[in-house]
Amino acid sequence: MFGKFYKWLQEPHYLIGASVLRILLGCIILYTYIVNYPLRHFFWGNTGIIDNQTYSEMNRIFFSVYGWTDSVIIFEITYHLGILITLLFTIGMGGKIVQIFNYIFTLSLFNRNGLISDGGENLLYLVLFYMLFMNVTAYFTWSKKTNKAKLLEKFRIKHKDYISIFHNFGFIFIIVQLCTMYLLSGLYQVMGERWNSGTAVYYILQVEQYSLNIIPEFLLNNSIFIVLATYASILIKIAFPFAIFNKYTKYIVIMGIIGFHLGILVEMGLVTFSLTMIAVDSLLITDKEYRYIALKIKKSIGKFGGKRYERKSA
Repeated sequence: MFGKFYKWLQEPHYLIGASVLRILLGCIILYTYIVNYPLRHFFWGNTGIIDNQTYSEMNRIFFSVYGWTDSVIIFEITYHLGILITLLFTIGMGGKIVQIFNYIFTLSLFNRNGLISDGGENLLYLVLFYMLFMNVTAYFTWSKKTNKAKLLEKFRIKHKDYISIFHNFGFIFIIVQLCTMYLLSGLYQVMGERWNSGTAVYYILQVEQYSLNIIPEFLLNNSIFIVLATYASILIKIAFPFAIFNKYTKYIVIMGIIGFHLGILVEMGLVTFSLTMIAVDSLLITDKEYRYIALKIKKSIGKFGGKRYERKSA
């Protein structure tokens, strides 16, 4: 048993998923920087909602590069440097050095002002930390094969077993974190009176701050829809840690949980939380499955392009 597990650890797995995760998380962080750009001083600057002195008094453990100085110029440099680092991280340039700086700057951004968060940053911190031990630049990068890159490649080949073990353990830690979070969330819901009665979704959608009123009125007033939506959210979370290890139920639960988060995104507007969860869920798809999906998409595009060409020729 242990021998099989050790053999599995010696080969890196889910490399495509790790690269997809890097791109998706990078886009989410860039979204946070850009969407809040006009109000950056108000949210994170010394003249904003929380000045540096108040931040220092409130946070004696967690640090932030945005709280080191009162200088507006340094704040501007720091903020734009954070955007640049995240961009490099997203396109896969800079290797582990950029990953480390991206982790520091992202942690600093959310720690400086937790009032603008929607809960997604908690998982984001952990996943970005575990990704430091993973190979997240195996695919979809813009890196050129420089002499330094060639030396790094030789180092990777020489120490392949150790690097693979670190990568796979990083993957395992993320999946364990994901499963634990879904399971505990589902169990807490089971203990709630409104979740047991099947009315929780209705009351959630009545809260103005967390409802964009996109769902039609006739569905909100439909007791069957409300009960099914309430119980489905509990079932999919509790089933998640067990279903993903079965080849038949894996796809059902992945599609179900992605649909669940898309519903939260569209109806409740929790962008960072929903997209972060979907991004991490994408890590569950194997390299073989990603290649199969890519092949199907390529064939579909080819058929569609062929039909368009035939129509023009006719």
